[in-house]
Amino acid sequence: MTRFDCLPPELRGWLQRAMLSWSVKSAERIWAKAMRKHQGNVQAALVELDRLERAHMKRDIERIWGSDHPGLVDARGLQKAA
Repeated sequence: MTRFDCLPPELRGWLQRAMLSWSVKSAERIWAKAMRKHQGNVQAALVELDRLERAHMKRDIERIWGSDHPGLVDARGLQKAA
């Protein structure tokens, strides 16, 4: 828990709202990468984390149930584009 408490508050908030269960180590890694990519822009980094999480969910849904699964939606509940 101590390691979680040391995370930036924005990342802790994102983890609390995340749809997947992320380890602290994974969260630190993707946060650092997103912050580098977006030159320290916190909001852009959070958008990047949302995009990454949706991609993980899409990949898992397709792998487990197939690409025609009716539940194939993005992390915010929107139907995939036709």
